[in-house]
Amino acid sequence: MLGTIDYLSIVLCFGYTISPYVSNHFFLENSKIYKQIYYPAIVSVFLSVWGILPQVSVLWLFYCSFGFFLYFKIHKKDILRNKHWLGLVPFLFSLVSATWFVCGTNDLYLLGYNKTWSFYASIHGCFIGWLFLSGICHLAIKNSKLQILTVSVGLVLSLFLVIAIGIDQSGSFKKIGVIGYMILFPVIALYILKVLKPKRRISKFFLWIHFFSILFSLCIAVGKEFSLFDLDHFNLQIIMHYLHGGINAFVVIPTCLFVIFSEENVHTQP
Repeated sequence: MLGTIDYLSIVLCFGYTISPYVSNHFFLENSKIYKQIYYPAIVSVFLSVWGILPQVSVLWLFYCSFGFFLYFKIHKKDILRNKHWLGLVPFLFSLVSATWFVCGTNDLYLLGYNKTWSFYASIHGCFIGWLFLSGICHLAIKNSKLQILTVSVGLVLSLFLVIAIGIDQSGSFKKIGVIGYMILFPVIALYILKVLKPKRRISKFFLWIHFFSILFSLCIAVGKEFSLFDLDHFNLQIIMHYLHGGINAFVVIPTCLFVIFSEENVHTQP
């Protein structure tokens, strides 16, 4: 079985491989320069995450910074109109994730976090803040009259901070955040179904996979947080690392983004 660091490294590499494609398509008008810089940047991720050249991880941080400023440059005249300011949120999370990634690969112990916890922070920033919120922010911008999507972004951000505070200081905050996500994420999934009104069968299929997988993943999180599982520490960690984390990274978020991409293609076809 893979060790914790090796598994987290695989998850990070997967997240960092697909995130720029999502950003470029949703927010950067398929920028050629962003795509070209992506290739050396992702190489720096692989070289640093596996300990070959950990110092080059800073290139990924520069790349994420470039994405943020490129988005701002594209929308500098209308950043406050039609909710384009929401597009800054995923890019900010990319910077947060990249910062933790640099600290983890170089053992900088930011806020006292070791490599494992730095990678955890980086993964959550990447998958919840960068990838998942990219989809929600994109829909919120396209459907600017639907306030619920904007409110959803705010709630995801708030609960993200509540859980972060809970991990670092107070366990009760973490429990509140987990319960909040247990309610919020399924509601968002159902609302996406209402907003998109998917026409493709495969889109409907993947959206329901997204819905049930997120329920299953959240049940695991609630069970762990409230000690509902009668398992020893070792087996509980396996469930959280490989089952809960794996479902979120490889099923929950990719299926959601796939549905959005798929339905956009339907609407853009003549």
